[in-house]
Amino acid sequence: MIKEELKHISKLFMDYDGEVQINPFAKVHWGTVQENYLNGKLFIDNDKNYGIIGSEAKTSREVKDFSTHVVGQIKVGDICIKRFFYKEGYKESVVNHISKMRESAFGDRDVWFTHINMEHEGDKAVAKEFNATWLSSKIDAVAAEVRGVYYLGDQKQIGLGKHEDIPCCRLDYPYIEGLDDFAEELDEFVEDGWGIADHQKSYGGKDKTWTSIEIIPLVVTYGTKKAKQGLRGELNEEYIKRFPIIENIINQITTFDDCLWLAVAKVSPKGGNISRHSDKGIDKMNAGIQIGKTARIHYVMKSNPETYFQLQDLQGKTHKYSMKQGEYWYMDKRKPHSVYNKGDTFRYHMIFDMKVTQKVLDKLIT
Repeated sequence: MIKEELKHISKLFMDYDGEVQINPFAKVHWGTVQENYLNGKLFIDNDKNYGIIGSEAKTSREVKDFSTHVVGQIKVGDICIKRFFYKEGYKESVVNHISKMRESAFGDRDVWFTHINMEHEGDKAVAKEFNATWLSSKIDAVAAEVRGVYYLGDQKQIGLGKHEDIPCCRLDYPYIEGLDDFAEELDEFVEDGWGIADHQKSYGGKDKTWTSIEIIPLVVTYGTKKAKQGLRGELNEEYIKRFPIIENIINQITTFDDCLWLAVAKVSPKGGNISRHSDKGIDKMNAGIQIGKTARIHYVMKSNPETYFQLQDLQGKTHKYSMKQGEYWYMDKRKPHSVYNKGDTFRYHMIFDMKVTQKVLDKLIT
């Protein structure tokens, strides 16, 4: 197959994926087409109306999701479908081809769809045609793209971990007075010290509409075996002495000792934003909603009605949250999220990662 034809097939995949294919490294480039063609994993019909990248599993292996939990077990002989495309009117052709791949002398083989784009209706439609079971999803750290794992077969699979489907929820704690004064006085105290940590520089866009100060910093190491490892830094006592309200906010839900990261972030008014991202790539602090793991909490110091928090869940659904002053919110930082401030005032949030205790877990799941 010559290079020009490989590029043409690549474009067919990319055109099908469209705008919801947001991770540039996950696109089906012509090199990927060539590799799968040479390995016998690529099928393209003669008229190039549909194509499939898939093959029979030669070894058994575990399938892990965004949380690194094992959600299923691929066995030798199972059919694994990684990517596909089809033009309008050719969905049934894809379904029929995969159905033929399943056929064997001993009956239909199990099928795995390992990279269904959960924000692509065409992808999900093929899995739905087979009545395949959604087990969980993967989330890449580059562009926070959500890829579902579906299984068709009779073997019992593990599936999604307990409570891992919760994207975001408000926690019921008493309101703390003095938040407007706190935000204004903190701004004066910090002055031009607002900045962006190295591991967060891309999130505020070219206009840097999002800045922060760290009270318990996240220390990130690079260039070693612990590359992009997030570690707890030292508590900045200067902020605590100047603003006792910080300790009041923390002590309602946890302690400084159980905080692994603590910061205050502000988003500029009139179009300020924090672009879509996932915090699963850098932070290795064992996030999750289980005792002993860590949970990301947002405390609203000051906001406005035209500011909202947007989050994609594991099935690709978009949720929007309007968070009000004085509220505590759990947010699964591993899931794709972004912030938009269309109001006339800055948005201030205190954000912290804390160890999950039974008391906190009870609040989360109710």
